[in-house]
Amino acid sequence: MNEPQIAPHGLSPAELEWICRSVLKTFPLFRDSEIEASFYPYIGLTHTIRRKSGKWILRISDHCRTAPSVVLEAIVILLASKVLRRRAPAGTVEVYNRFRLDPHLEASLHSRRLHKGRKQIRGAQGKYHSLLDIYRELNDRYFNNQVDIRQIGWGPRRSWSRLGHYDPVHNTITVSPVLDSPQVPRRVVSYIVYHEILHTLFTGGSEPGPKRHHSPEYRRTERAYPDYAAAKRFLRQFCRGPQKQR
Repeated sequence: MNEPQIAPHGLSPAELEWICRSVLKTFPLFRDSEIEASFYPYIGLTHTIRRKSGKWILRISDHCRTAPSVVLEAIVILLASKVLRRRAPAGTVEVYNRFRLDPHLEASLHSRRLHKGRKQIRGAQGKYHSLLDIYRELNDRYFNNQVDIRQIGWGPRRSWSRLGHYDPVHNTITVSPVLDSPQVPRRVVSYIVYHEILHTLFTGGSEPGPKRHHSPEYRRTERAYPDYAAAKRFLRQFCRGPQKQR
């Protein structure tokens, strides 16, 4: 398969909408629905689909404005597959991966995130856990103090689905404040920080989304963490327990 090339001229909103409608109409769920599509200035390579007032609304990253139609079609299929909870065709994933790994696109993404992305990170000292102390302890015990991040801190929002995040552009680690709780053992918070530290050491993968950053080697190293199994069991229970509703 030939690697898709970025088109010299950007698509108009009408052309994008035509592509989205043409692709979605091949799926029974979307066939009789109104479809609205537009490019949106996301900082990253983000694409969304949602249903509102009886119609489907798609927002495609404006980084794709000059992408060839085959790439835009692939994005729409990936979004539809997500709604339908189906695995996207391998060929579709390959087309999208070839596009998103283009060095010029990656440079554009990096530039926008660096200049427009704002990191909202609170201090590392929580009410119950100190992220800086945990980071230093892990760095010394498992990484010979070779890991160097710019900042670690608690995030601004109480996220139950994303408990930690490493941002390679700003070289920061953010942890969800739901874990700054007397109900959460220190070893569990340490596991989350350890998980994010590993992202500073492992890169790549061929799949879009979270799996891109969790290579087999990454997973083997993660499972080597002494409290891995216990921490995973605790988090499965904690994140669906009654305290989540408070």
